[in-house]
Amino acid sequence: MGSPKIVFYFDCASSFSYIGFEFMEKYQQLWDIPVDYRPFILSDVMANARNTFSPYKLPFLFADLKRTSSITKIPFRGTPAKYPYDPQVALRTLQYLKTHQPHKMAPAMRSLWNMEYVQLKAPESVDDVKHALKDVVEPEVVDLAMGADETLEVVLQNTEQVKKMKGFGAPTILVSKGDGSKPEMFFGSDRFEHIAIFLEKEPLTMKQLFAGSKL
Repeated sequence: MGSPKIVFYFDCASSFSYIGFEFMEKYQQLWDIPVDYRPFILSDVMANARNTFSPYKLPFLFADLKRTSSITKIPFRGTPAKYPYDPQVALRTLQYLKTHQPHKMAPAMRSLWNMEYVQLKAPESVDDVKHALKDVVEPEVVDLAMGADETLEVVLQNTEQVKKMKGFGAPTILVSKGDGSKPEMFFGSDRFEHIAIFLEKEPLTMKQLFAGSKL
């Protein structure tokens, strides 16, 4: 019998990927289950699923995010003026780090989202991403990531994987029990109690999970 495993597909230009990442980091410590973070292109997946985003929904989503922030202390002030934006540089840089400096991937993800949702600046250009990651990696890492064709190839492969799962948004989370049963797909930053039940773990409320948290 194998061990449980979680694959967490995310896009930097996704506010719920950001929130879901912080939840995932907490649960990873509690459950001691390996998490494989995979960057993908949300806009391609949404187009494939014919998932159109209604502007009427945005005020409700952002109200939810602010309430979640107030409970969990996950920093969230709003979204950049340019939103959505092209996340390719950020995604490829994270993929490069995953391959070459994996211990820096999670801190880099958090720094990129801090620029986006706390500083309210889209990490779109090479210079933007270098600035966002200045306390995590050397600037040339971004240049190396953009000069390596395989970073784009892997991001595109991840995107195709989500399409094949009939995914439609971010984060998309694939959970395996490790007992030979079929893995199950979950969507969104608010499905961790469902994931806990699937894995036969005890679900926690947001307040319980983030008690005493300092992000």
